[in-house]
Amino acid sequence: MIQTRFCYLLMVLCCCAGLQVRAQDPIFSQYFASPLSVNPALAGNGDANWRLMGLRRNQWISAGVEPLNTTSLSFDGRLFKQRDNDQNYIGGGLLFLQDYGLSGAYKSNSVSLAISSHISLDADDLNGLSAGLGFSYANTLIDFNRLAFPSQISYTGFNRSLPTNEVYLSSIKPYYSAFAGINYTYKTESSSFDIGFAGYRFIKSQRSALKDPNQFDPPRYNLHANYQSFLGERVVFNANLMFAFEKTITSYNGGINLGYIIGDYDAEEHPTIFNTGLFYRHNEAIIPYVGLRYGNVQGGVSYDINTSNTNSYVGPLKTFEFSLIFHSPEKRRSPVPCPWK
Repeated sequence: MIQTRFCYLLMVLCCCAGLQVRAQDPIFSQYFASPLSVNPALAGNGDANWRLMGLRRNQWISAGVEPLNTTSLSFDGRLFKQRDNDQNYIGGGLLFLQDYGLSGAYKSNSVSLAISSHISLDADDLNGLSAGLGFSYANTLIDFNRLAFPSQISYTGFNRSLPTNEVYLSSIKPYYSAFAGINYTYKTESSSFDIGFAGYRFIKSQRSALKDPNQFDPPRYNLHANYQSFLGERVVFNANLMFAFEKTITSYNGGINLGYIIGDYDAEEHPTIFNTGLFYRHNEAIIPYVGLRYGNVQGGVSYDINTSNTNSYVGPLKTFEFSLIFHSPEKRRSPVPCPWK
């Protein structure tokens, strides 16, 4: 157990250093259930007046190893709407992200506030443009009192009173950052399309567990798009794609979802929909997804089928994600139901 925890901490810190701080910037399989971590311009861009969204990612290597849990909690909606046109609005949202591992010995937290503005570009409200701006506070905590290091093993056995000899490891200073984005929307009676671009961490910020004054978090940029359309009276097609750029790392997530409408469909009410989809994350995983929307509540579960070479040196990587979304009872005008709106 001692060596397992120590190796796990090294794995987490290596992810922070070698993979461009993915521990702070989690790449979710169900990224559509955490829209404010994709683009602040998506604040208020839902099928209802407000939505409360929760997403939990459990990732571990094998039995007996404590998982790295990543949580996203967000609330967003429309704060102010134009009296004669609800397609012109001011939106806002709050986002909480946390990585949690080793029974709390490792925690990475961030809290973000986002504000957006959406305007209709024509009289028929077919084209729309959103812009968003946000600010975040982040910290990373390592509780060394909960960790055991090999240097605490003496000839008499394990002794916690001995120093860890890890004198260079220290708490990582918290910092503030900013992010911004834009999003274009096109809607007809039978389909809709969105495409947007966002950048995160525009404020240069130092983040190091080794007291390195030259180690900074690089900016991250997202390019995302989604399309939805009816394939029949009861079948809805949804497609989603997101590219992430961070220094020398480029990755993308994408896939499709088919939704089957159960019962009668009323455009003024939330329909009951059974969703099933398949997504792919570049060089990492194939991700099957199933979900159900009933009234104003939607749930989903996905599993990452690992396609990388990670298994060859750390064992089989197992990852589940669970999402739960609550929408306001009032449904706004929207032509096509979508699992990420």
